[in-house]
Amino acid sequence: MGLGIGLTPTGDDYLAGLCSVLFISGNPWLKYRDVFISALEAGKEKTTLLSAITLREAIFQRYRERIHHFIFKLTQGESHELAQSINEIKQIGSSSGCDMLYGMADALALTAYFGGEYVYQDCD
Repeated sequence: MGLGIGLTPTGDDYLAGLCSVLFISGNPWLKYRDVFISALEAGKEKTTLLSAITLREAIFQRYRERIHHFIFKLTQGESHELAQSINEIKQIGSSSGCDMLYGMADALALTAYFGGEYVYQDCD
């Protein structure tokens, strides 16, 4: 936590994106949410207040409306509209949106590896 530049450091934005996907209801990673909460509590002094709040909220599936729309489309199988949501997320902050998208992409890869849902939408 706290790695990178900005009001919400790059590493924290990545973690927020990671959490926004890993802790979707039904995801096999949901069982590790308490570990993430403990890590956040232990490391929140290493980052900005805004970033710590953003991370905590992402762990509990509360995030910007743009991210909510992306997660909703992802989980409802509306893959034809994902590109628009991705472009909207890219507009968040100077680089925060892109950093969050990297975290989301890695979370989807981890989810696929461990047998979760929502990761093979465009493979039909």
